Amino acid sequence: MNKIALALGTFDGLHKGHMNVLNSTKEFAFSGFVPAVLLFDCHPQKAITGSNPPLLLTNDEKEKRIRNMGLLPINISFDEIRDLTPEEFVRDIVIKKLNAGVVVSGENFHFGKNGTGNSKILCTLCEKYDIIYKVADSELLDDAFISSTRIRKALENGEIEKANEMLGRKFSYDFLVVEGNKIGKKYFGFPTINQHFPADFINLKHGVYASQSVVDDVVYPSVTNFGCHPTIGGDTTLSETCILGFDGDLYNQRIKVELIEFLREEKKFNTRDDLKNQIDLDSKQAIEVFNSQNKK
Repeated sequence: MNKIALALGTFDGLHKGHMNVLNSTKEFAFSGFVPAVLLFDCHPQKAITGSNPPLLLTNDEKEKRIRNMGLLPINISFDEIRDLTPEEFVRDIVIKKLNAGVVVSGENFHFGKNGTGNSKILCTLCEKYDIIYKVADSELLDDAFISSTRIRKALENGEIEKANEMLGRKFSYDFLVVEGNKIGKKYFGFPTINQHFPADFINLKHGVYASQSVVDDVVYPSVTNFGCHPTIGGDTTLSETCILGFDGDLYNQRIKVELIEFLREEKKFNTRDDLKNQIDLDSKQAIEVFNSQNKK
């Protein structure tokens, strides 16, 4: 049985820094190792404090992306390792349980009970047990390390372009399209798709975004409102997206929406006509952003 090359980290955002770890792990496939990623059943912070930071990816989407990269996701319960010393973790989990011959992490990786292990300790332990250890390059933006925490803050502030730069891709979600009140079609002449975010998912800044939506592998320009729709008396936070140039029934399908740029804050208009006029302007601006983005 081939030994594995094991990527270690939280991987809660699969941002540029995480991708460096994963791509470095893949390189060991040329030496006969099976590239793999250790994933936990919950965010370590949730296991320790009882609550996890808002998710940037669902677990299913994370595994899908990892598999599409050609790495094997290995899931274990965080409770199984939370009280292990750094050496017990390396000896009993990494080597004995998972049969790793290579370990890859970022330089800010911490592990072991109370996070007492770091990359230097991991290097020493790997030398002791005769396994290869590699520290992947870190990624910086504005002279600071890229992190999931920074990405969350950017998304909560509506800084979509900054978040996308740190992610190395457009922030996206593909939640189930649910039936709404059909106000968009009835009053404004265009259909929209409604998607609810899970309770533990990131809460975006309320407002209107230039976006793009993927339907049957075709990418359409779109405009997305995330919020409560105060003009029409909404009281539930959801994502409502008008897919420009598409008119079809997408209920009960999972449609990917990718955010490109924050256009404006959510506001309450005096009349529905005022809202319709603003949506027309938003749609034109969203198409301009989409076209500009796709020329790059």
